Amino acid sequence: MAARRMVTAASAAYAANCLWGTAVAVRLVRTKKLRVVHHGLFVVTATLTGMAATTPVWTRDRSALFLLPALVPLAVAPRTNSRTGAHWRVAVAAAPSYLGALLAGGRRER
Repeated sequence: MAARRMVTAASAAYAANCLWGTAVAVRLVRTKKLRVVHHGLFVVTATLTGMAATTPVWTRDRSALFLLPALVPLAVAPRTNSRTGAHWRVAVAAAPSYLGALLAGGRRER
């Protein structure tokens, strides 16, 4: 149960971070003085993802193993230029990992 909650929390943080970044990119939100929001969401996302990815070590639930590949885009995204398409492409590359972890965890509960 703890692993499932960690995966869900990490996925929710990732989704919130992507939504905020998209809102900024399409200029729905102006962040001249609020740049720290996206950075803070990223730190929360990376921390929760890292914690969730360790749950197979201390639980029997292996669904969080799907999050391991997401750690690569999370490590690369801060180093890509946000003014180019590379930044969002790297960020979106983590999406299959979160989706896989959520689906694997949901399948085990049935």
